[in-house]
Amino acid sequence: MKKLTSKQQAFAQAVASGMTHADAYRAAYDASKMKAAAIQSKAYELMQDGEITARVTELRQPVIEKAQITLQS
Repeated sequence: MKKLTSKQQAFAQAVASGMTHADAYRAAYDASKMKAAAIQSKAYELMQDGEITARVTELRQPVIEKAQITLQS
């Protein structure tokens, strides 16, 4: 498994926290001079990276497990 860059990690954390992919991209990268379509395209590309999607899943796992325990109770 390759190590994510700090920006990729920030993007994954933002997505896992519930941000849209485009908003997560804006939060992790300097997108101030980018058009909305370019931001969406770059965010899509990041989400196609298996390492990033695996990290998002890993970050969401504790929340999913807690919700399942609550539902069982």
